[in-house]
Amino acid sequence: MKAALALAIGLSLTLGSLQATGAENSNSADAEYRKLLADDDALVQDLAQLSGRRSWSTRSMLRARTRRVEAEYRQFLSEYPTHVRAMVAYGGFLRDFRRVDEALGWWNKAIAIDPNCAAAYNDIGEVYGSGGRVAEALRLHQKAYELDPAEPVYRLNWANTCILYRKDAHNVYGWNNDEIFRRSLEQFRQARDLAPQDFEYSSAYAESFYLMKDPDWQQMYAAWQYCLAQPLQTNDLQSVYGHLARACMHLNRFDEAKTWLTKMDAPEIQSLRRILERNLSERAAGKAPP
Repeated sequence: MKAALALAIGLSLTLGSLQATGAENSNSADAEYRKLLADDDALVQDLAQLSGRRSWSTRSMLRARTRRVEAEYRQFLSEYPTHVRAMVAYGGFLRDFRRVDEALGWWNKAIAIDPNCAAAYNDIGEVYGSGGRVAEALRLHQKAYELDPAEPVYRLNWANTCILYRKDAHNVYGWNNDEIFRRSLEQFRQARDLAPQDFEYSSAYAESFYLMKDPDWQQMYAAWQYCLAQPLQTNDLQSVYGHLARACMHLNRFDEAKTWLTKMDAPEIQSLRRILERNLSERAAGKAPP
């Protein structure tokens, strides 16, 4: 789990969780914890930026920093052995370096201390889901969002797992495909509404309609329209225009589809624009859907 996400989760823990881990209440522990997450986050960023450089000095520097951050986690947890948030963050650090069994151990320790630690259930669910234990992942993600209903990533993870692994979802909940889609879409939407300025959540909701055999194109159109009110990067905005054009084609609103396509003026997206323009021409002529 990314250190920045761990920080956000740490800041939003419930009062009950904080009371269950009294060692976390000291200002000193909180300051040390924040510094630890900052060091972890900086390491993750540098690993991503410098991973392609093959010089011996760069690799040596990154290895040394990784060892130092891990030592900081170990030292902190030796001083504050019931600090649940640090356990969750350390588990995320270990998972990033493919030490999954160790990560699971720390997340389970966190749950043993605080059975209401939503972040730990979520992170275990992510590992189980990627490892084929989908039924368990669904239950864990569900428990996470039930424990912390205001955290959008837990709803997003459950919805993604449910909608992509519909056979497993049927086995767990007994729902048919229509019910699986309905409930997944609702969780995608709630995740979006909890983070109204985050394109990751709004686009996940809008894109989920494509997985349906017979999508509601009007609802999809509304979902992509929602994205236009967000602070989007240029490439994301151009993509939204394309999705809106496609929805309009299916709604037989061909003039509006053409208007959206006209807005797709970025050079790198012109090949997609040409495909959509050809689809528009064919659909308007009654030949084929896009």
